[in-house]
Amino acid sequence: MKREEEKKTSGWKKAAFIAIGVAFVAMMIFSTWGATWIINTFRTVQPLDTLEIQFTLRDESGQVVLTTDKTVYQNAFKNGDPVFFTTTLGIVAGKTGNPAIQGVPAYNPYLGEVQFGLLGLEADEMGAALVGLHAGETKKVTFAFEDPLQSEVSEEEFNIIGGNFSTSVVGDWIPIGFSETPLVDFPGENETPPDTVVRIAKIVEKTNTSALLRYRYSTAEVSFAEFPR
Repeated sequence: MKREEEKKTSGWKKAAFIAIGVAFVAMMIFSTWGATWIINTFRTVQPLDTLEIQFTLRDESGQVVLTTDKTVYQNAFKNGDPVFFTTTLGIVAGKTGNPAIQGVPAYNPYLGEVQFGLLGLEADEMGAALVGLHAGETKKVTFAFEDPLQSEVSEEEFNIIGGNFSTSVVGDWIPIGFSETPLVDFPGENETPPDTVVRIAKIVEKTNTSALLRYRYSTAEVSFAEFPR
């Protein structure tokens, strides 16, 4: 009888140790998850925080130009927007003085893989908008910088950069090359500087001899999934 009681006692102790061990592991997992949840729920972005952000750039009519969102990209492409798909962007919140133009890897069905030109003016305002944001929130930025970002090109220049001047109309889009010097590049004769990045420009005015191209975008939607650990 005594041995049977000892066996029972031993079994209960073992079961208790196992139960406590499982509970401890579960508690540790929950604590880790809970701490992360608490951090992401209550913490807000502070100046100079470095984040990986999702973003979408749109023009004044709401057409999507560049996005990290696959669904937005697919819907925009179906709608005929001049959309490029890109990956998340590393950005420092509240930082100003970003490079005048930087290439971000992007894809467009007609142009393939390119370096899309994100302007420092855009990066500055996107970074400023992140300050005070919670993880998972989305904020819309209306770009306020003064530069109209437009250029008048002749019929010859328009054709050199790949357009068809005779058939193009106001509202059409055309890719243009950018480099640091000069900022807007019309290379000609298929000669493209190695540091060239691409932006998409809209024809906003056209005469019999020239076209006015605008490569300014109006808004950005920015968000981030979580704070770096």
